[in-house]
Amino acid sequence: MRSLLLRGASMALCLSAFGLPAKAEDIIKIGVIAAESGAFVSAGHTLPAGVGLAIKQINDAGGIKVGDKVYKLEMVKRDDRTDIATAIAATQELVRDEKVAAIFGSESHDFTLAMAKITQPAKIIHFAGNSTLGKVLTPDGVKPGGDVHYLFQSEPQEFQRSGSTARGVLSLLEPLLGSKPKKSVMIVGNDATGQFLSSFYFTALKAEGQEVPDIIFYPPDTTDFSPFLTKAKSFDPDVIHFWYNGDSTLTALPQALELGAAKSYFLFGVDPGIWKERGLTADVPVAMSCVPVCWGASSNPNSKAYFDAYFAAGAPHGVTSSVSLLYHDYVHFLAESWVKAGSFDPDKTVDALMSIKHSGVVSDSLAFNETHQVTHATEVCAAAPGGEITCSMQQPPEKAPE
Repeated sequence: MRSLLLRGASMALCLSAFGLPAKAEDIIKIGVIAAESGAFVSAGHTLPAGVGLAIKQINDAGGIKVGDKVYKLEMVKRDDRTDIATAIAATQELVRDEKVAAIFGSESHDFTLAMAKITQPAKIIHFAGNSTLGKVLTPDGVKPGGDVHYLFQSEPQEFQRSGSTARGVLSLLEPLLGSKPKKSVMIVGNDATGQFLSSFYFTALKAEGQEVPDIIFYPPDTTDFSPFLTKAKSFDPDVIHFWYNGDSTLTALPQALELGAAKSYFLFGVDPGIWKERGLTADVPVAMSCVPVCWGASSNPNSKAYFDAYFAAGAPHGVTSSVSLLYHDYVHFLAESWVKAGSFDPDKTVDALMSIKHSGVVSDSLAFNETHQVTHATEVCAAAPGGEITCSMQQPPEKAPE
């Protein structure tokens, strides 16, 4: 696998004969729409940070040679304020006025589906790390002339992410508990994303042999989790799985520990780096997962170099900073596709994207399947009661459980 530095050096070598300063017409704009304010900011701020770092790496290496010209990339970002109407208006502006060649975002699943109604008729290459895109990324939808031919999902299908996560959580908790967990209860934010994601994770837990007596939904703005935790405790679970909002989870966990609601816990989307920085402790095992690779403790050999550069560029240490990798790698992937296509023509770009295996941070063989979705591993970690953290990369299942 190439490192980031090697990739940058390789790009620079390819372009060393084209070192002229970029002119205005040699700039290619990439749009980013993300929640830089509002309720989803912890995930939203990772988009411009990840995309901006990738653009800086490409420009610092000399840019990209497309056809017989060298181009620099420019990020044009808009804050959707965690508001779908704002996201739609921002998409219209970037497509109509800014003439972007591609758009990344947003992190809110229903926002992306609304944005695609604008980007796809305009033939704008659109990347988003939302597994709910599986609803529309069908063989008919992505074919030439299809409704979503220019739309790409930059995280695995949800049955893969849920399957690898469930297997990893249970396998890491088993030695810490001293026996195999048998009963799991899910506590989930009650919004469209939570309802979609939890249905897959519920099935994944059942496929791992878990008794799952209930999914307990809570309003997204909940701060007092005691009624939900009391109900969960009544099932005497081996594991309570908090899914999917990391910020809400970190509010709920101390209340769960005080109540003694379960023998162990799983926190989806909480990085072990946050666990360490906040000095969090528990007297029972606590598993965590990252989307897709952890920054605070990782078994992925490429993650340290990436996150060192990411945080050095000014990005904050966040609960879900690793989400930035659902965007960073794909800027490089897109640039490589433009170079291969020798054109910014959207149809030629799609053909190139579908023909490349890209070496990124999260995987050294990123590739889109026939419905414009990727496959890669998910990292899961577990903190022992004494504080020691162990992590492992979990490969996704090949087929969805029945």
